[in-house]
Amino acid sequence: MKRPTIADIARRAGVSKVAVSYALNGQPGVSERTRASVRRIAAELGWHPSSAARALTGSRAGAVGLAMCRPARPVGVESFLMELISGIEAVLAERDHALMLQIVPDHDREAEVYHRW
Repeated sequence: MKRPTIADIARRAGVSKVAVSYALNGQPGVSERTRASVRRIAAELGWHPSSAARALTGSRAGAVGLAMCRPARPVGVESFLMELISGIEAVLAERDHALMLQIVPDHDREAEVYHRW
């Protein structure tokens, strides 16, 4: 099942995505009745904020990016790399942050990824 979005909440509540955003972020511009309805629907759907979506809006992403210059295939079978990634994830999860991992074929692409992020 796909992750619920603010568009799903908006459809169900009969309001715009902007109204849902205002309601969920505690901003003025929606009535208390609408705010309560949106929050109730969000809870029913199991909605929670997306780190990726937050990053797109310019606020803090709550994520750490790691680009690894290696062949993609062995990453899943190399025990050292799996332990490394698992350890990073564990520490970040304690701080309510996510790991954004991208495997790249060469150092030029690695630099491009970091520049883009």
